[in-house]
Amino acid sequence: MIDEARRAVLVVGHGSRREEANEDVREAARRIGERGNFDLVAAAFLEIARPTIDEGFALLVEQGARHITVHPYFLSPGRHTRGDIPVEVRRAAERYGVAYTITKPLAAHRLVIDASVERIREAEGWTASDLAPGAARPGTVYLVGAGPGDPGLLTIRAHDLLASCDAVVYDYLVNPEILRHAPVRAERIYVGKVGGGRQTPQDEINAQLISLARQAKRVVRLKGGDPFLFGRGGEEAEALRAAGIPFEVVPGVSSALAVPAYAGIPLTHRALASSVAVVTGARAGDGAWSQRLREVAGADTIIILMGISHLDEIAADLTAAGRSADTPAAVIRWGTYEGQQTVTGTLGTIAREAECAGLRRAPAVIVIGETVSLRDHLNWFENKAASLVMSQ
Repeated sequence: MIDEARRAVLVVGHGSRREEANEDVREAARRIGERGNFDLVAAAFLEIARPTIDEGFALLVEQGARHITVHPYFLSPGRHTRGDIPVEVRRAAERYGVAYTITKPLAAHRLVIDASVERIREAEGWTASDLAPGAARPGTVYLVGAGPGDPGLLTIRAHDLLASCDAVVYDYLVNPEILRHAPVRAERIYVGKVGGGRQTPQDEINAQLISLARQAKRVVRLKGGDPFLFGRGGEEAEALRAAGIPFEVVPGVSSALAVPAYAGIPLTHRALASSVAVVTGARAGDGAWSQRLREVAGADTIIILMGISHLDEIAADLTAAGRSADTPAAVIRWGTYEGQQTVTGTLGTIAREAECAGLRRAPAVIVIGETVSLRDHLNWFENKAASLVMSQ
């Protein structure tokens, strides 16, 4: 294998009597070197302009090249790339005693076609975000998970769709920072549901999504966490399908996974936990206590979402189902945000501990199981935040 330090690239243009055309080739060679991180790059020309291919080889060999990759910088796959260039390159390589490779011409390369489409769309007035490979399509609704709050946990797919949407329909738990990825021109429609506060009926949300799509808008339905985990994404997908509206589901990082991780609590551990249950602590519709925890009481780790207002009932039900009152437990409020708060205790004390700390309002994630005990030495996120404050 040739030493990478001894490889070189020779970008070969056709050569023109118009010097600005030749300068374009030289500039392309320079940019190819920068983007490809190639140390030895030179431009040469098949005819008319200089340096010639032979002179280009000489220049690169003087700089230590022992293998030269020749790149024909024009689209035509005709006689020049099939005949003239190979002949000239072979002669130069034999003269200077170096190995060489000739790249295939760019004609019909996928990226060339994509670039051509981009130029056409630009001429039609499309924006750069509209042209992205992952851009949203008109008349389609995207059920997108926004993650638990930290904007850094947003998926690349979610970002691309937001950047190209015409309307974003979002929930209460979506971090406002994430909405900044949507174009300024995009319509922003809040449809949040807050316990004890404003409620947007689900039928109204469904109707709005259908209406926006029928206006040929590119619609992002943005939900906290993951749309298919207690996010009513399934209901919205059913409504869209019934209305004949195309849709896609873009999974998000669920708070059930991310929030305990940001609190230093693994959900599984070979020595402590090999099963996990994720349940809701509030009944759909009226938000009442679901009273279904006894079905999952045997799981090593139990994650309860939307259950903070029923913490006393949760503890009582689990102990009644046979779970020890000494089982470690934690409540994490505003998980993954800078202001994340975590309280730990046991199943018997966690309600009182959370009350004393003022952690009795949503959004909060409850974790019950032996892995909570690992938080004492795995608490990376809150310790990092505290260190940053102390260093300022």
